[in-house]
Amino acid sequence: MTEFNQFYPCVVPLIGSRYEGKSNFMPAAWQTGLSKAPMTYCVSIAPKRYTHSLIKSSGVFSVNFIDFKYLKLLVRLGSASGRDVDKIKDSGIELKQSVKLDVPVFKYSYAAYECSVQETIKAGDHDLFIGSIIYIHETDEIRNGSGTIDYHVVKPILYLGKDTYAAMDPSSVITIKRDR
Repeated sequence: MTEFNQFYPCVVPLIGSRYEGKSNFMPAAWQTGLSKAPMTYCVSIAPKRYTHSLIKSSGVFSVNFIDFKYLKLLVRLGSASGRDVDKIKDSGIELKQSVKLDVPVFKYSYAAYECSVQETIKAGDHDLFIGSIIYIHETDEIRNGSGTIDYHVVKPILYLGKDTYAAMDPSSVITIKRDR
């Protein structure tokens, strides 16, 4: 069988979880928005992951979009299990206060979602956590005049597969007006 990575690149956020005072972050390439009304987000996590058990127990998670300058932190968070180490403490991660749900929110994320699990679906060797977005954190400088993310200011982490990452080149961003 061939490799299963033709859908890359994709943005890799940190998925935050907390249960009974234990917090964790893990990077997740397999995630996506599902609906605008109501705002719904989905993340795919293997049951063997510590974050999976925290989300399953708490029913909530955060999705933290971080700039490329935090790539080494993202890789470090994906290289150890929260079962074995306190990744937040060991990495010196600063949190900001969540607003609606008891979830960890990375202080320096350019955007973060607080999500409440609405449904969990088994999908092969992963579970899909489908969450209602209850609150959105967003930095002031994230958007340009047209309302889209300003890629001169924000450089999302793009995962290319096989431990390979990239940042977006703002000169490659174009807007094409569609006929209505």
